[in-house]
Amino acid sequence: MIAFMPEINLQRRCKRQAWAPEHRFFAVTAPGLEPLCAAELKALGVEQVEARAGGVGFAGKLGAMYLANLHLRTAGRVLLRLKDFRVRRWDDLLRQAAAVPWEVYIPAGAPLAVQATLRQSNLKHEGRVAEAVFEAVAKHLAGLGLEPPVLAKPADQSAQRLLVRGEDRRALISLDSSGPHLHKRGYRLAGGKAPLREDLAAALLLLCGYDGSLPLLDPLCGSGTLAIEAALMARRLAPGGERGFAFEAWPSFREKTWQHLKSKAKEASRDRAPAMILGQDRQNQAVRLARENALRAGVEGDVDFSRADFFAARPPAGPGLLVLNPPYGKRLGSVRQAQDLIIRLGKHLRKSFRGWDCGVVLYVPEWAGLLGLKEKARLSAPFGGLKVTLLYGAVTG
Repeated sequence: MIAFMPEINLQRRCKRQAWAPEHRFFAVTAPGLEPLCAAELKALGVEQVEARAGGVGFAGKLGAMYLANLHLRTAGRVLLRLKDFRVRRWDDLLRQAAAVPWEVYIPAGAPLAVQATLRQSNLKHEGRVAEAVFEAVAKHLAGLGLEPPVLAKPADQSAQRLLVRGEDRRALISLDSSGPHLHKRGYRLAGGKAPLREDLAAALLLLCGYDGSLPLLDPLCGSGTLAIEAALMARRLAPGGERGFAFEAWPSFREKTWQHLKSKAKEASRDRAPAMILGQDRQNQAVRLARENALRAGVEGDVDFSRADFFAARPPAGPGLLVLNPPYGKRLGSVRQAQDLIIRLGKHLRKSFRGWDCGVVLYVPEWAGLLGLKEKARLSAPFGGLKVTLLYGAVTG
């Protein structure tokens, strides 16, 4: 019969092992978005921000991790670095995994998934590494009289996730604090054909310097992701304010701290977007989906979605920011048709939107010249098996 650890003892361990120390974190991003994510973290006031390949490192107490999950728009997840160590032999992994205070991070009896990635590592066999770390967690918790974890099923979204990375002679054990990918804000239950991921939509808006002070038009809005992300930014609403996170199940989770951070975020928000945000699409179904998504996001009063043909509709009062995610490939029919659309868009921009700024998602970077924009900034990021270019420029004559 298992003798469970007294609650007061676990609370003391959580305070000493989780809340007292300063930790290292890593905000994972799509390659190319690291500078934008670093700027977001610096704006939050966290410490030791350093952009690296695939994400941004930073430091702080656990509250900094809460803050990052709540506010980051361009990150995919936030990892807590548990162990970073030199690997000479197999026993190094076993010793370091056994030394982690798992009781303050892994809930008793929780489903646990361990994923190992090895690259020219002294460790061998990813499956064996993952199994060894899982067994270390189970043995540690059982030794304290706590129920050990169970092996998570592949589709279990409630599972805690450990990531083990071995490269050359070093290894890193990290715990995912986010759970489902951070681009899943919780509002987009329905999407159109190949909808733009929320973190990429936010990245385009940040690249364009959007702050809600100028009008914004998305004339090819689809399910409304760009316009909704713009409304969230314009109202200064935390993108993670309406979803759950993996860290909320940790034994060291502090509900009062979390609610305080959410309350501060709400106090800093605006009641309404300061300038108009328009979303248009030729398809009634797309407009309906966009309105439903805006309602779930809590910004239905900030975005005016309507059915309109961009090439026939009268331009709104401006100037402002025009954002475009033109259809490509199967969404349109062929690459040639997509290129013809870009040419047509460029002509229409020069005719009707002179003086506006424009942010556009391009699936072929060489097509940037077809739009005729005076380029201000660009970056590339992976999306849907492709590498897309996010371009920001001014519409000139």
